[in-house]
Amino acid sequence: MDRRCSPCLALVMALACGLAQAQSLTELIQRTVSSHPSVLGQRSQRAVASADLEYARQQFFPTPSVSIEQINAGAHDPSYLQNTSVKVFRLQQPLWTNGRLTAGVQKAQASADAAAQGFDDVRQQLTLRVLQAWADAYAADLKQLALQTSVATHERLQAQVGRRIAEGASASTERILTDGRLAQTRAQLQAVQVQAQTARLRLQQLTGAPVDADVLPEEEKVLALRSPTEALEAALQRNPAVLRSKAAVRVQEADVAERKGDLLPEVYARAEYQIGSATLAGAPDAQRIFVGLQSKLGAGLSSWAGIEAAENKVGVARAEADAAERALAEQLLSDWALRATLAARQAELQDSLQASRDTALAWDRQFLAGRKTWVEVMNMARELAQAETELADVLAVRVLVSWRLALYTQGLDSLLAGVAAP
Repeated sequence: MDRRCSPCLALVMALACGLAQAQSLTELIQRTVSSHPSVLGQRSQRAVASADLEYARQQFFPTPSVSIEQINAGAHDPSYLQNTSVKVFRLQQPLWTNGRLTAGVQKAQASADAAAQGFDDVRQQLTLRVLQAWADAYAADLKQLALQTSVATHERLQAQVGRRIAEGASASTERILTDGRLAQTRAQLQAVQVQAQTARLRLQQLTGAPVDADVLPEEEKVLALRSPTEALEAALQRNPAVLRSKAAVRVQEADVAERKGDLLPEVYARAEYQIGSATLAGAPDAQRIFVGLQSKLGAGLSSWAGIEAAENKVGVARAEADAAERALAEQLLSDWALRATLAARQAELQDSLQASRDTALAWDRQFLAGRKTWVEVMNMARELAQAETELADVLAVRVLVSWRLALYTQGLDSLLAGVAAP
């Protein structure tokens, strides 16, 4: 076995001890995206958009209507001499709307697509939050192990220098230095414990259920994509925030077309069936068919102003879509570059950590032989703890970045299913 891997494996194996009941990262994500209130709200929003789409499609069908009027006119009213009731049953069918109805369906379809992508975007954003909270908790756990070891080391050194002072072999200032370093290490351990607790509280709020005291280590996600360009292309095709912004552009474009459809009169046909007559006693039932035009230009010909406003909204939506693509590219390319350096950085830290451990053992012996000072021994103990905590950060970030890239390039469902990127 490569000796450089032994520190990493030691940390992971120590963390994994007693974790039979701990929750995996996949389980935390699945629980969050299935029960979080924001997901439930987006699911309802998606249902609303589907209903709006069905409403837009129904506009192509005839519109039935019924009017019933009971007329009680004055005795000298020449228009209504019979003082009777009139019932009219109507069925009106649009024949030509200048594309307004089609644009309405396209607008509703784009809104439904935006709602569906909004649902996926909420799930992805929650997944990113779970990933970050998990990484913080995992790194804090590894740091706790390292700092607990460091506290034990400083306590051993404290006892050692205490004996030497009692024997007259060391000055009291060495005890002061040791006590200060031990207090500092304990404070660092307490801070890391708070970080771990905070990360678990975040996970608990995201999942809506208690989170176990420990989190399981996770393997890195393997990406089959060979270049950042391929990864970005795959991400742009799947990213729900980008797809939602593009759907928002289609919504605004359809709104422009719908408003322009109101500029020309609508052609319609209407069939009527009338029972009773207000002007003729005993009149037979009447049947009529109309073909007509009607326009809706708005108050003061405001339709033109509405079209101008809608066209400006298209520009805003396109700018937001471009911004969403750039934000995704920035995050993905940054993660890709970071991923490329983390493996080398981990190897270097493992070499450094092993060298620090070997040096610490050697300096302990050299101190007893009088070739090293107590300050050098204490400095080496601190450097060893720093190397271990820095390695803990790298181990957690490597998993975090690989899962984020897999989420961007594969999508959430494939990520949870463990499917490799094509």
